[in-house]
Amino acid sequence: MTDTNEQINKLRLELRRGIVVLAVLSQMDTARYGYSLIQRLAEQGLDIEEGTLYPLLRRLEQQGLLVSEWEVGET
Repeated sequence: MTDTNEQINKLRLELRRGIVVLAVLSQMDTARYGYSLIQRLAEQGLDIEEGTLYPLLRRLEQQGLLVSEWEVGET
């Protein structure tokens, strides 16, 4: 692969990461579970895996952009 192709691929990856962050933040107008967020974004054409979403949500919370809370249900 040429240097130009490598640079383009790196830029595409950075662009996708930025789009994923913006897409997630755009859906946070109300409290959501991670699973429902994955489903909602998939309905809009953006497939995100759990292994991508949950670390992203933790990072956004550390940056002060989100607040999360744990709910423990009865089993």
